[in-house]
Amino acid sequence: MSVKGLERAIQNLNSLSRLIVPEATAKALNRVASRTISQGSKTVAKEAKVDDNRKTGLPVRLVRQRSRLRKARHDRPVASIKINRGNLPAIKLGTARVRLSRKKGARNGSGSVLKIGPYTFRNAFIQQLANGRWQVMRRVGQARYPIDVVKVPLETPLTVAFTSISKRLIESDMPKELSAALKNQLRIHLKR
Repeated sequence: MSVKGLERAIQNLNSLSRLIVPEATAKALNRVASRTISQGSKTVAKEAKVDDNRKTGLPVRLVRQRSRLRKARHDRPVASIKINRGNLPAIKLGTARVRLSRKKGARNGSGSVLKIGPYTFRNAFIQQLANGRWQVMRRVGQARYPIDVVKVPLETPLTVAFTSISKRLIESDMPKELSAALKNQLRIHLKR
C-alpha cells in the first residue's frame, strides 16, 4: 500500500469516527510492546550467567518483573517500557542452604558451599546488612580485602536484548498488528 493510499484510507476512517485510527494504533503498540517484554525476558533469562555455575540461566519471572509497560492510549500514542537494569542480588534466586563438606581433614567447614536454589556459590555466606536486608556476601581476594554482595550481572544483556528485539518487532510485527487492529476497530464501529 502506497503512502498516498494510506493517507486516503485514514481520511475515510476519520470521516466515520476520529477515534478509530488512534485507538487501533494504541492497541497495536501495546501488543508489540508486551511481546517485546516477554521475548526480551526469555532471551535474557536463558543467556544469563550466574557466577561460575554449571547451571546457566535464570527463572524468567525474575527477569520479567524488572520491566514495566506504560501503555499507549488514543490521546498518547506512545508505549514505553521501563526496565530495572541493575544487577540481580543472588539472594533472590531461591531458598538458601549450606551444603557441608564431609571430607576428612576439612576444618571449620572448609570446602562447604552455599546453594541458593539450583545455583552454587563457593566461599559465600549470608549476612544481615546495616539496612536490615539479608544478602549473600563473598570476600574477593585475601582476608584484608572487603566483602562484597554477590550479584548476577544483567545490565548489558537486558540493554542488548531489549533494543534489538524491540527494533525487530517494530519492523516485522507492527504492520500486521496495525492492520488487524484497524479491521477490528472498523468492525466494532460498524456494529454500533
